[in-house]
Amino acid sequence: MDEAGVLTDRARLTAAADWDGEHPELKRRLDEVAARTAARLGFPLSLVSLVLDSSVVFAGSHGLVGWVAQIGAIPVEWSFCTTTVVRDAPYVVPDATLDADQHDNPVVTEDGVRAYAGVPLHTPDGQVVGAHCVIGVEPHDFTAQDIAELERAAAELVTIFEEHRTRTAAA
Repeated sequence: MDEAGVLTDRARLTAAADWDGEHPELKRRLDEVAARTAARLGFPLSLVSLVLDSSVVFAGSHGLVGWVAQIGAIPVEWSFCTTTVVRDAPYVVPDATLDADQHDNPVVTEDGVRAYAGVPLHTPDGQVVGAHCVIGVEPHDFTAQDIAELERAAAELVTIFEEHRTRTAAA
């Protein structure tokens, strides 16, 4: 399936909508995991994103500041997490200024993003609804251990999300 098909897939979007992203306890717990991931990997920013059809919403975060923090979302075209979801695989960008796909991205040229590593968030039935990532303002070579830490945290995040499902999977 191409990028547009993935982003507009009804089953994927329904799965993302089934998680109660506005619940204050959910937000607090997602923020805690994001803060822990940022600390463990030594990054200033960690996000828990839900990738929708036209925007990426930050359900949880640590270190998010400025206009993005105020809005709580960015267009899918600007989000590295979109690539993580579309590829359904870890996505690593050691230096965004040198990356053919990201060097012209406004979060790189205007906001100074340099390094990104993200892993998909899978629902129990296999839908890829978002990503868990770390972002830095300096180039960074990510290790297999870094990706493993993100994957451990992503599994914890999905468990937390599942505790805040708005309807059952069979509904």
